[in-house]
Amino acid sequence: MSLSAVIIQAIDLENLIAEIYQLAAALAPDENIAGELTRLSGEERDHANLLRAGRNYHTRAPEAFGQPLLAKEELLSGLKAAQDLLVRIENKTLLLPQILGELIELESRFEKIHLHTLVEIQDESLKKLFQRLAGGDREHINRLARLLEIIK
Repeated sequence: MSLSAVIIQAIDLENLIAEIYQLAAALAPDENIAGELTRLSGEERDHANLLRAGRNYHTRAPEAFGQPLLAKEELLSGLKAAQDLLVRIENKTLLLPQILGELIELESRFEKIHLHTLVEIQDESLKKLFQRLAGGDREHINRLARLLEIIK
């Protein structure tokens, strides 16, 4: 899988996670939790926009990137896990604590994906982009854990 294809898949993944956060917000027991989940959704959309900027940069300066280290299967597996979670939410088979637990697992996977991608980037400004994405994933994990403690 080319790096450009990896970035496109990652954009799709970020948008899918944003949608999951929105659905989770609709299930929240109070407006503070709903607000936090809505903010997380917006941040995932911001991540997708950052990746779009990275993709545009890759198109103009492909030498700034190396070859992607991450296996195609790893990315597709993460995308499938997110799609499966979305279906189970839509089918109302999960409670909010279960959804948050699975989101924590997904965010952990995405953090690893972003860190793996970071290793192969030559350009410092692009390294910062992927560091920001990985840091955002870590922050989301921490915020989700706090929300999970509140609703349990």
